Amino acid sequence: MQFQIQTSADGPIAIATLSGRLDAANSRQLRRQFEGCLRATDRFVFDCQALDFIDSTGLGAVVACLRKALATGGDIRLAGVSPKVKLVFELTQAEKLFTFFTNADQALASFADQQA
Repeated sequence: MQFQIQTSADGPIAIATLSGRLDAANSRQLRRQFEGCLRATDRFVFDCQALDFIDSTGLGAVVACLRKALATGGDIRLAGVSPKVKLVFELTQAEKLFTFFTNADQALASFADQQA
């Protein structure tokens, strides 16, 4: 996982590129990196195009990140989620908590649309 913060006209937005597997082995890393970025911004895009697998621990980490972002007035948008990964969100009804976009550019643009 790698977070990078982009600054746009309406402020900083962090993009996290999630790839491979998000599971018990690396979900703590996601939470730690997220908390570090939360000091700089409260708006995030999780780019999941290269995410092949997510288990319940990984899903719990993503939901925990969302709760922290919402607590500070921010949000997390999910981009490029494969049908296989999205199925986990659907089965647990976690898809109701998130807004999904086809790609990271659309998710980034949605923050600008929200400001307008």
